[in-house]
Amino acid sequence: MSDYPPLPVTYPTQRHPGALWLVSRVPRPREIHEAWADGRSPAIEIGRRFDVVHLAAEAVEGGIAGVRTDDVVEAAFREAGIGYGVVVTRRRDVYSVLVRAGTARTWTAGNGTRAVGIDDHLRYLRTPHPGRREGPGDFWLLPVPHEEEVLAGAVEVRALLARSGWRSGRAGTCVTWGMRPGSA
Repeated sequence: MSDYPPLPVTYPTQRHPGALWLVSRVPRPREIHEAWADGRSPAIEIGRRFDVVHLAAEAVEGGIAGVRTDDVVEAAFREAGIGYGVVVTRRRDVYSVLVRAGTARTWTAGNGTRAVGIDDHLRYLRTPHPGRREGPGDFWLLPVPHEEEVLAGAVEVRALLARSGWRSGRAGTCVTWGMRPGSA
């Protein structure tokens, strides 16, 4: 036992259960906490604790009639059984769903979807501050997961896509990752 008192908590995210879960397998968690404190969205490696399925906004929002507010889109995710771990990009063109590790290996990518896991060489996700639940900028549409058991699986993501009426390979629809629609 040490005679020294424990070091004080330096960053508020060090008390956030979701933040602690996200950085629990990161080699230098302090750097992630520092980035969040500075207002940046640090990159966290995908594939160790979770995989990610990226969904084009049109794949998620296609079945929503009327105004597509954050509350309406959030309800669509929840109705499909996804209650945690959805990041929305700054441009609101991609929803990144944190899913159980290993999901990417069995995911069949279609137009508007892409899975990233441990086998991908570019496997990092820009993660907004765990408390950031609205824009501007990237934000968590659904809360940060705090344990593996709350992560969605492929079944829930496919249920969301089915509810939206999305069909992979839909004629006339092409999503080129990293480019704005119409610039491909």
